[in-house]
Amino acid sequence: MIFQNNLSPRFINLHTHSPTGDPEVVEIENVYFGQETMHTPGYRSVGLHPWHLRGIDLDAAERWLRELAVSPEMLAIGEAGLDKVTDTPWEIQLDAFGRCLRVAADTGKPLIVHCVRAFGEIVQMLGHPGNSRRPHGVVFHGFDKHPQTAGMLLRAGCSLSFGAALFREDGHAAEALRQIPADRFFLETDVQKLDIRAVYARAAEIREISVLAVQEQVWENFRHLFL
Repeated sequence: MIFQNNLSPRFINLHTHSPTGDPEVVEIENVYFGQETMHTPGYRSVGLHPWHLRGIDLDAAERWLRELAVSPEMLAIGEAGLDKVTDTPWEIQLDAFGRCLRVAADTGKPLIVHCVRAFGEIVQMLGHPGNSRRPHGVVFHGFDKHPQTAGMLLRAGCSLSFGAALFREDGHAAEALRQIPADRFFLETDVQKLDIRAVYARAAEIREISVLAVQEQVWENFRHLFL
């Protein structure tokens, strides 16, 4: 399957674990090493998730990642990253994330990042945006942190993807989305049982623009980074 650049703007669900097959939505299903099945035909990202690293052979995992990464339907590497809450040993997480960084850089595909309390460490590992060994693009998915953290990631050349956190009254995600430059955000459902249309409607409300304007902007961001 090869993505058609001339498709008109549709809804982009940048990161989901439960694709619906909705013909009006471009869905990127996340697949991690050790996952037994892929849910539907379509576009995917493949990665070494920090929650699913215990007891695996990282050399075999990297071979799997490289084999899948070259397929046209694999649009990104990830999710991959660092998580200070999971019980996976830190050294294993660092090793796995480093491998994902190298595969993303080698294949020219963007990296979708999972991060829990390790933003500084990941930014340091990514290096300067002009670094030739850095992935083509970097997206922190499921962003729900303070706008100051968003600013640090934006200055590091990263983009942010927002989902269910936009609906929380006591969260920071809405304010971060309100302030982010138009060319640096995406929308997603992740593991939530959400219709991506509802996420777009909420994003439109936050940014005080139409749903169509959100569609057109996210589509353009997607074309720029992923195609």
